[in-house]
Amino acid sequence: MRTHLRLPALCALLLALAAPSQAAPEKKPNIVVILVDDMGYSDIGCYGGEIKTPNLDKLAGEGVRFTQFHNTARCCPSRAALLTGLYPHQAGVGHMTDEQDDADGNPLPGYSGRLNDHCVTIAEALHGAGYFTAMTGKWHVGQNYGVTPWGRGFDRTLTCAQGGFYFPGSPVGGPLYLNGKNIGRTGAPLPANWYSTDLWTDYGLKFIDEAHTAHKPFFLYLAHNAPHFALQAPAADIARWRGKFKAGWDKLREARYKRQIQMGLIDKSWPLSPRLPEVPAWDSLTPAQQDRYDHIMAIYAAVVEHMDKSVGALVAGLKQRGELDNTLILFMSDNGGNAESGVQGRLEGANPGGPKSTVFVGQAWATLNNTPFVRYKHYTDEGGIATPLIAHWPNGIPRARDGHLEAQPGHIIDIMATCLDVAGAAYPKTFHDHAITPIEGVSLRPAFAGKTIQRTQPIFWEHEGNRAVLASPWKLVALDGKPWRLYNTVADRTEQHDLAGAQTDRVKLLAAQWDAWAKRADVLPLHPENGVLSGKTQFTLKGGDHLDRAHAPAVAGCGFTITAKFDATGTDGVVAAQGGAAQGYTLFLQSGKLTFLVREDGHTTQIATPQSVTGAHTAVARVEADGVLSLTLDAQGIVKGKAPGPLPQTPIEGLDTGEDRGARVGPYGAANAFAGTVQSVIIELDNKPID
Repeated sequence: MRTHLRLPALCALLLALAAPSQAAPEKKPNIVVILVDDMGYSDIGCYGGEIKTPNLDKLAGEGVRFTQFHNTARCCPSRAALLTGLYPHQAGVGHMTDEQDDADGNPLPGYSGRLNDHCVTIAEALHGAGYFTAMTGKWHVGQNYGVTPWGRGFDRTLTCAQGGFYFPGSPVGGPLYLNGKNIGRTGAPLPANWYSTDLWTDYGLKFIDEAHTAHKPFFLYLAHNAPHFALQAPAADIARWRGKFKAGWDKLREARYKRQIQMGLIDKSWPLSPRLPEVPAWDSLTPAQQDRYDHIMAIYAAVVEHMDKSVGALVAGLKQRGELDNTLILFMSDNGGNAESGVQGRLEGANPGGPKSTVFVGQAWATLNNTPFVRYKHYTDEGGIATPLIAHWPNGIPRARDGHLEAQPGHIIDIMATCLDVAGAAYPKTFHDHAITPIEGVSLRPAFAGKTIQRTQPIFWEHEGNRAVLASPWKLVALDGKPWRLYNTVADRTEQHDLAGAQTDRVKLLAAQWDAWAKRADVLPLHPENGVLSGKTQFTLKGGDHLDRAHAPAVAGCGFTITAKFDATGTDGVVAAQGGAAQGYTLFLQSGKLTFLVREDGHTTQIATPQSVTGAHTAVARVEADGVLSLTLDAQGIVKGKAPGPLPQTPIEGLDTGEDRGARVGPYGAANAFAGTVQSVIIELDNKPID
């Protein structure tokens, strides 16, 4: 009888022991967002390029490639949009990291030059979901105004404030910051002779190890400077590519286009966009010119190839740590290929591609970078805004989708929403007692599985007056100051058949939608970076002075004279410089020779004194209204040259004396302070600009 009474209790005990314990909560996925800089749509192998990128190709083969993904056409705005899920103007970075004011001197909300208090970053939003957040690489959304990655939600950081770096001795970029501390460029804790592409990845893995120690899922934002100018790569990497581009941009574009059709990235009914008129036919060049261009592109290819190797190192590190399958990796570029230095590009320095050199890929090769599309960075035509997007996530993307192409349109504003969706995190309505602007992007996660993205609004763009709206399949696009053009992106993704004249009602509808968006998204007024220019015709400065664009000489379309008094104690350094990589002029010493250089749309003309210059002198440099240049030293020995014309526009960058502190006009590095004393610089504009 007692045995019978004990049986139910015994059975209950055995059942309890056999039952599984309460399931542990599912491990949250990790997220890695890789952003590269100034890379065109077709540069990597899995988007049609001849550059060897096996690691990215493998990620694409095991994941999903988006064929209609877009950025904002420029560096800073794309970073702001990626980080916040808002259009860049809403986040405060509608142009670059310079504050733009209205006519009354009040900051314009869309152009404050830094992330504002009415947005949150992905890192800030993921903290509430228990994530360890880290960043390596290029920040460039307002550190000059005190907005830092360590102040916007990142637990661990190794970053540079703006652009720059490959080698420690690069002429571009300032110091590195490790977890908010300025650590310079050399010495502990940095390894000796580092290369930034590798450095960002190495520290990214160190930060992932810290996340492991903290038993937290991680979010890593890896923001490469590659392949942005000034292009630098190890000599052995460059040597492998020398001679590989002597087929020229015409034949290489055709080859990329054919591969894109074979891959299914491009429909064969979409014609390859023609070269723009200013880009010469490859066969029209001399052998020496072809060799120079080949050298430029070999350096670019080496930079991209090395970036791919760093992606491979990151993937191997994730796999070694047992995290690869549970990590969503997203790879994209911040804008299209960069034509900023003009058709010629730049190949400057004794060892091009080395630490002290200045190399820009240029417009001709940027035409190849953006195959099959037209135009470049800055523009809202597809060549400026189309980017690869690779999504790799073994645990989250169905294996049946491996290697698939996804044609649904997407935008860099969608990265925030995607990360929150994957992490199970909420987008806040308020943060630190500030109301937060509602998110604009939508999650791309449904597309990983071949489902429909839940987008209910068109996608919009504006940069420097270039504008567009995409309400698939219709895209309305315009160059600054030019009429709208209309394209059917399903029938004509390469934008070769303008339908605006035949579909005026559709143009009016989409244009009205763009107008409404521009009004609500802090886009207006257009061209705040231009502002009201100075009406002065004479400027008197001393060494070390700086004038921003609004107060600098308005040199567009007119002749002007520079009179500089200086005492040279060395052989190099800048006396005066106004402008940057696109437009400007500079008076400087180079290897002892006083040199006057004018840059127009990337094309340079320079003249120099035949003798070396030391001691105290007075120099007069002159640009005539027809583009004739002249340079005299102590009223003797005039030297002349001929530029295509006067500067076509006043440079966006300001004027410096005694040093060129911003984007550099001339072929010198960041350390370009004048060796000696600049006593005075007087700039006089001709009273009447030419028509």
